[in-house]
Amino acid sequence: MNLRSVDLNLLVVLQALLAERHVSRAAEQLGMSQSAVSRALSRLRDTFDDPLLVKTPQGYDLSARAQSALPQLDQLLEGARHLIAGPVFEPKSSTQVLRIYGPDPDISRFIPPLFEVMRREAPNMALDVRSDPRDHFELLESGEVHFGFSALQPTAGSGQLRSLKLARSDFAILMSEDNPLAHAPLTKEKYLAASHVMISLTGRGGLIMERNLLDKGHLERGTRLKVPLRLSSFTSLAAFCERSDILAHLPRHFAEGLARGRRLVLRESPEDIEITNKHVHLYWHERFHADPMCIWVREKLKVQHVSKA
Repeated sequence: MNLRSVDLNLLVVLQALLAERHVSRAAEQLGMSQSAVSRALSRLRDTFDDPLLVKTPQGYDLSARAQSALPQLDQLLEGARHLIAGPVFEPKSSTQVLRIYGPDPDISRFIPPLFEVMRREAPNMALDVRSDPRDHFELLESGEVHFGFSALQPTAGSGQLRSLKLARSDFAILMSEDNPLAHAPLTKEKYLAASHVMISLTGRGGLIMERNLLDKGHLERGTRLKVPLRLSSFTSLAAFCERSDILAHLPRHFAEGLARGRRLVLRESPEDIEITNKHVHLYWHERFHADPMCIWVREKLKVQHVSKA
């Protein structure tokens, strides 16, 4: 049968007729006139090629076809109601996997508090976190992750991305306590002459601090910082800083964690080259904007971090 030839609205009338076994009572339940329900019953009989309701001395009863169709009809209409109403997110029973991408400093700052809430309120959910160097918005565009954290701005072509501004990132300089700059005044000139480490955040190279210095006119075009060390992750950064003269310009909260228990110190950036007002944003694609689980996650992150932005 071609469903396009069937008025599926009649199935709602059929459910009421089979439940009430009476045209007038079905009409009252549906808020329709008795004549409209009678016409609908006539069309249903033609569609099913069956009387559906048959007269007996006790009133109307269901035909054999109607009796067998009733459970399927109830299931079909209940499924249609759920389809139209949309999914419901129940944290306690959800077994969904939340997928997130972001650089290690942002993940270490924003995700552990969220995971703590998940373990308490949604204990059957799982968290899948990725931090490999890549374009920060690539996995959002492809639908491989629900959320991404970044202090970078998406390209002009990323029109389907939404964002939420989270807390500001303050920066500090991490270095060995044996570094000559660890205790002496750190001027702009000394900073520019020092050796630096580059940690790739996007996989395309380039030192973010170097671009910041160029934009502010502290470096002449064509001039580069000394970068004797390039890393693709933050995993070994503390060990390199501890045993060499390199400087690492990092979000303060992350640098404090790396320095804890090690022969490392944090220094303030020279005032005239300090990175200011750098906010981390939570990004998500339009495809997940109305997803109930993603709405729940966004609300948790708002409570935890937006008030501190």
